[in-house]
Amino acid sequence: MGLCKESLPMFVFPPIEESRSRSADTQAMRSHNASILANLAWAHAEGISRADLARDAGLSASTVSTIVSDLMAADLLSSSHIAPSRGGRPPVVLRFNTQRNYIIGVEMGASHVAIALCDLRGAVLWSRSIHHDVPNDPPGTLRLIGELVDEAKVRPEAQGELLGLGIAVPCPVDGQTPDRLSPRLLPEWAEVRLAAQLHHRTDVRVFVDNDANCGALAEALVGAGQGISDFTFIKVATGVGAGHIVQGQVYRGFSGIAGEIGHTTVDANGRRCRCGLKGCLEAEIGSGSVIEQAHEAIAGGRETSLAGIAELTLADVVAHAKAGDALAREIIADAGSHLGVGVANLLNLLNPARVIIGGRLSHAGDLLLIPLRETVRDRALWSSVERAEVVISPLGQSQIAIGAATLVLRAALADLSLFWASEQDAPVPAPSQVSSIWRMGGRGRG
Repeated sequence: MGLCKESLPMFVFPPIEESRSRSADTQAMRSHNASILANLAWAHAEGISRADLARDAGLSASTVSTIVSDLMAADLLSSSHIAPSRGGRPPVVLRFNTQRNYIIGVEMGASHVAIALCDLRGAVLWSRSIHHDVPNDPPGTLRLIGELVDEAKVRPEAQGELLGLGIAVPCPVDGQTPDRLSPRLLPEWAEVRLAAQLHHRTDVRVFVDNDANCGALAEALVGAGQGISDFTFIKVATGVGAGHIVQGQVYRGFSGIAGEIGHTTVDANGRRCRCGLKGCLEAEIGSGSVIEQAHEAIAGGRETSLAGIAELTLADVVAHAKAGDALAREIIADAGSHLGVGVANLLNLLNPARVIIGGRLSHAGDLLLIPLRETVRDRALWSSVERAEVVISPLGQSQIAIGAATLVLRAALADLSLFWASEQDAPVPAPSQVSSIWRMGGRGRG
């Protein structure tokens, strides 16, 4: 397992001050070297000796010894065991203390809020998901997140101090206005300062990024993207989005909104999308479209086991497709073909080694994957297809929340001061800016 080389979250609140690690050249170099050693120790889950740290980091033994002593004093590293001698004194094996802190990741989905409490290796210690109308109820969503974080903090699995809170949001995160969600896709959230609100509620640093980027980070850490420098993760649920890992880094584009594959055109004469365009991939395979296609077929007299379901969901269509319902299988296959057009274009443009499909539609498995792969073979250049893989994500429902938690872990490993920095001198918003929303009446959780 390993973290990508960069990809810090799109937005952090309170901001990480440069002076904390760069007050002087000597201190900056020491902090940089400490981060290198901590990352090496983190990457070697089985443990690593001081000599191997010095070799891999290209640092002198004395420098490594001094920094390791500091990291052990800070409880980031600990002695594990004595390794067999390879000639000379047997080396002491060091391990990164993944229990020193815990981290929390939250997924704000279109119809749910999911939380994952993780250790410092990204392992899920506890998780929960609650149905909620996130797009239309900002006050209720914020209160629900606060309640879930409070619940996580008192879980027996929550050992040590909470390091930070990662939030995966269901829309692009614009580099010009990173603390505000897309007013076009989520108009009810247009005036909400998400990270500032949650910092005020939870009193920890908050890291925010797009949900598909978080999904890609989760795949890189514990999923189908481990050890792969170039891959794309595509989430297919209510919306459709992609997270691109290029040369080991999240690719965000000029203004931070790369990956909006759901709003690429796959059918110029297709359905109208919520973004206002026609024929977007999301308009053809998002959960709303899938359900609409089922209702249209039922209204047209099509025999199907879906007809008896009062409030049809994407999960229902997937389940009935797996059970053999002909209509449900046709709808899933059609979605796979449309997704195949998007993936073929992606392979031709970016040439990733692997494309990983996640989200609720991916639970259809081969019913989705087989028509997808057939379309890719028909539409992508052979040179792009022959060495690329298209697979279903092995991660479960906590996938995006794990990726959100990873935002915190990545930032802390890049700047070790986050492990022990006091929040007392961090900038905080004025109470008048953030407290009123907690007194507003929110709608029910549905």
